[in-house]
Amino acid sequence: MQYPVDVAIEYGDGTRSRGLAAAGIFFPIKMLLALPQLFVVAFVQFGAMVVAWIGYWAIAFNGSLSPGSARFVHNAMGWNVRISAWIASLQDEYPAFAMEQPEYPARVVITEPTLERGKGLAVAGILLVKGILLIPHMIVLYFVGIAAGIAGYIAYWAIAFTGIYPEGIFNFVVGALRWSMRTSAWLFSLTDEYPPFALNE
Repeated sequence: MQYPVDVAIEYGDGTRSRGLAAAGIFFPIKMLLALPQLFVVAFVQFGAMVVAWIGYWAIAFNGSLSPGSARFVHNAMGWNVRISAWIASLQDEYPAFAMEQPEYPARVVITEPTLERGKGLAVAGILLVKGILLIPHMIVLYFVGIAAGIAGYIAYWAIAFTGIYPEGIFNFVVGALRWSMRTSAWLFSLTDEYPPFALNE
């Protein structure tokens, strides 16, 4: 069964900007270009954490997450994915400074049919136990993230010489981002289904 949270990033024909890849090779240059986005996204992510924690209380009393809270958290995660995709050269289009950018070729897709959530998990969120339950994921994701960073750096060189993002590396980096977003989605109550230990499931 497909997990209800996914990260969809278009590979297309694999062609990517050699200039942006060169900026990635000299990583401080690309991070400098991303800095305005990262600054704003940091505040948006903090806002998402606050909204999610308030959402725990709503779920604990009402058994459901409000549509406004779910939309805000979903959009915050989407912005995070867009700037991450740009930094990693998964996409070349610089993201807009906007909570929503539905036409951008990197997005978080959520197919959860309802906003009803378990009250027990909401109480676990209020008591910060949900974060503890994700420790196994955090340990594995630490090493997956290191591997994805190395793979992405190799991809910069491949793009700089060939103009093409190697598809195998692309799928691995997207998979690492997908795994990370699924853990966030579970933590933020966008789904009650515990995320799989997988890149692509």
